[in-house]
Amino acid sequence: MIRPLLLLLLWLPGSALAFTLGDLQARLNQTDALAGRFEQQRHLADLDTQLTSRGHFRYRRDERIVWVLESPIQDRLEFTPDSAANIDDALGGDRRGRDQVATLLLDLLGGDWQALEERFHLELSGDAQGWQVNLVPKSAALRDRLSRIRLEGGHYLNELTLHAANGDRLHVRFFDQHPPAEGVDASP
Repeated sequence: MIRPLLLLLLWLPGSALAFTLGDLQARLNQTDALAGRFEQQRHLADLDTQLTSRGHFRYRRDERIVWVLESPIQDRLEFTPDSAANIDDALGGDRRGRDQVATLLLDLLGGDWQALEERFHLELSGDAQGWQVNLVPKSAALRDRLSRIRLEGGHYLNELTLHAANGDRLHVRFFDQHPPAEGVDASP
């Protein structure tokens, strides 16, 4: 009985035996650009209320995310590593804070674990078909704003949940994701 089990384990590819952050980064790096739709729910702890918005996005690795809100209001936000002037103040604060949030979002969507490991403790669970990554801030300054981030996905990142230190929560669900035919713009 043991011999057939050993043969079966030897037959399985190495990636089936262990799924690492390196494997996940390689998977996410296969797509340089991505378009799709999103639904985001923001829970405000102080008001015990939830705000829901919907829209579409375009993402180009290491360059930008164009985030187009369609309802309940219409707005267009652009997140880049260098310029984040349009980021919602609820996520950022001052200019430096907004730039850090833009960089964080690009790192999260791109699965840049090396950059993220500088600021977070990372814990991966699951496998290539259904994975989860929990990120807990290392520095006290970051913990003052953020208690943790949870990412879930399969082929792409499917869900992102950001838990603020004040009890607020932002949950983003991505769907209808596909590589776009052209560059990043705001059109669906």
